[in-house]
Amino acid sequence: MFIYLFRDESESENFAFSIDATGENIPPITPHTEWILLEAINTLTFAEPWDIDDFRPVLEHLKVDGYYLFHGELVKPALGKRRHPSLEC
Repeated sequence: MFIYLFRDESESENFAFSIDATGENIPPITPHTEWILLEAINTLTFAEPWDIDDFRPVLEHLKVDGYYLFHGELVKPALGKRRHPSLEC
């Protein structure tokens, strides 16, 4: 299963996961919210340092609503660990 990571283009700390690759099911946070896709995550092959158990509450929420809103920030990964930015909440 893939889940999709989105960021609110107008507010860099607002993020959402969705089961919809378009993000159309994610409600706006403000009148200016525009969700932009950052990454598709395959839940069967989580990249280090993530583990499926880290996402269990998120996955349960996605089953019910189809999306999950949260605040966070993008941080640069340590050299040699990952090629994509990771989320720290």
